[in-house]
Amino acid sequence: MKRFEKFLPFAIIIFITVVYLCEVLILRLAEFQQTEIVLLLVVNLIVAAILLARARITTAKKLDTIRALNDSAENSLNATLDTMPIGVLRYSAQDYTPEWFNPYVDIIFSNDEDKLQADKIKEIVQDIDDKGTQYLSVNQKKYAVKIDHQKKLLYFVDATSEVVAKTITRESRPVIGVISVDNYDDATDLISDSSRTVINNFIATNIDAISSKYNVYISRYSASRYYIYTNYLTLKKIMDDKFEFLTAFREDATKKKFSLTLSIGLSYGLENFSKIGKTALDNLELALVRGGDQVVIKENINTAKPIYFGGNSASHIQKSRTRARAIATALRTIVLESENVFVMGHQFPDMDALGAGVATKIFANMNGKEAFIVYDEKQLLPDVSRAIAKLNESKDGFSHIIRMDTARELKKSNSLLIMVDHSKTSRTMDYDFYKSFEKVVVIDHHRRDEDFPKNALLTYIESGASSASELVVEVLQYQNDQTQKMSKVEASIALAGISVDTQKFSKGTTARTFEAASYLRSQGADNNLIKKILATDFDKYKKINEIVLNAEVYDRIAIGVGPYRKMYDNITIAKAADTLLNMAGIDASFTIVNHDNGYVAISARASGDFNVQLIMEKFGGGGHFNNAAAQVYEKTPTEVKAELLAILNQQ
Repeated sequence: MKRFEKFLPFAIIIFITVVYLCEVLILRLAEFQQTEIVLLLVVNLIVAAILLARARITTAKKLDTIRALNDSAENSLNATLDTMPIGVLRYSAQDYTPEWFNPYVDIIFSNDEDKLQADKIKEIVQDIDDKGTQYLSVNQKKYAVKIDHQKKLLYFVDATSEVVAKTITRESRPVIGVISVDNYDDATDLISDSSRTVINNFIATNIDAISSKYNVYISRYSASRYYIYTNYLTLKKIMDDKFEFLTAFREDATKKKFSLTLSIGLSYGLENFSKIGKTALDNLELALVRGGDQVVIKENINTAKPIYFGGNSASHIQKSRTRARAIATALRTIVLESENVFVMGHQFPDMDALGAGVATKIFANMNGKEAFIVYDEKQLLPDVSRAIAKLNESKDGFSHIIRMDTARELKKSNSLLIMVDHSKTSRTMDYDFYKSFEKVVVIDHHRRDEDFPKNALLTYIESGASSASELVVEVLQYQNDQTQKMSKVEASIALAGISVDTQKFSKGTTARTFEAASYLRSQGADNNLIKKILATDFDKYKKINEIVLNAEVYDRIAIGVGPYRKMYDNITIAKAADTLLNMAGIDASFTIVNHDNGYVAISARASGDFNVQLIMEKFGGGGHFNNAAAQVYEKTPTEVKAELLAILNQQ
């Protein structure tokens, strides 16, 4: 239509010209005079002029009408933009300065004009690009912010009611928890009924105090177990207090000479109460295997990660042997149902991992199954290498301690893998080899975390035990076939494993530790052989002293950092930390060095109630209450030391 109106004057001229020529032709044929032809031309020109003027007037009227409609629409749009409860702001594509905004934006930011500055607008745009629609807090209100990149427009929609509704929903999520009184059986065993009543009253009084303080419902299931019911808002308040009642309970119990602490598993969610309850029980189990005296919280969704509180007291191993006997029976059943057994330690296995592996192999042999200890020649430490050489000197050593490539060839569809001295899949010696097994058993003395085998048929984790070797040797004693003895080398390696993790029986020991050592001595363990296996090379001793001499003490905590660009192995790092801890006035020690494998290694040791495991978990590592480690990538030892000091200052 617009194109037709554009060419209308030309069309009229052409039409008049054609008409005139036709008329001239007719007049010529009719022999009209020249004067009539000129007169006719004048008439045609007048008609053409009239038509052209008419067309111009019509076009002008249409344009005026269109302009009027456009003005009306624009006025309506502006009026709408000015009055609608949505803030609209146009910003500069060059420097994000505001170019125009409607009055509602002025109302929104009337008391907070800083958020209209170019840097704030740029921050909002970048956040939306990274995370999608964002919520902006302005004057105690929440606004959903959306963006039109093409037109450089920001839209602010009042979402206060929506956010409030979401907050109410989130805070009202149901919470189910389970409280377990640690060491209750030990504390009430072999005491009078009146003394047991005193303990029960002490527990009930403290539990009631928790219920009253936070207004939660707590139901007693048994003398040592209670169930909690509340909502997430209350749980958040307790979390903000960092579960201070755990410490209060432990301190009160200590004053009354009760060896009692609390372990709690909590879970929350929006639906499926049965799943929330099951997750709470799983969290309690995790708290217990991590040593007790702590809280584990996890939402009842698969992607959620546990949150830990407490864990500031040393684990207490149970005196009862009931569990060890039950583990021995269950493990025997699993072994008998498997074609063969493979035993694997963690990356760069230490003597405890090898000692536990040797004892586990013997356990399988006692039950008539062929078992293999798997190692990677690229991950051998000096003492472990010497121990393997001693094993290979025995007549059957070559067939039962094998390299990883040989293990892959011998593995069968119904083979069993037993993971010893570790429970983190990321720390296992060979992750692909682990993944190839459908049947897995875990035996460990380190605290468990979320990186745990999902297909484990049996889990035996005692964080209060001195070593994994102690756990397996104890299980080994419950075998019916006691005619088969361990060889001198095997018994010596298992005892060496206990000796290394207890620093020659100077820390972390219980009566059961010495009972396991006594059993190994009865099996032929030789102290002279252990001394040769654990001997320190002269060059390594010099490296240990390098770290020790470079250490500094910060309020009874020794931190040793390896010299610039020097590399160390696990044994050197660990022995340097042990040396620092053995010095007078030191409660904890940390050694931070560049490892031979290209990362920064941290080895942590402690005595008393200082928990180095929680600190190492913040670096992505873990371990035992007084003995832990971590690996840090893409940082220097100096940077790691600064981060460690920052964490220690927050303790």
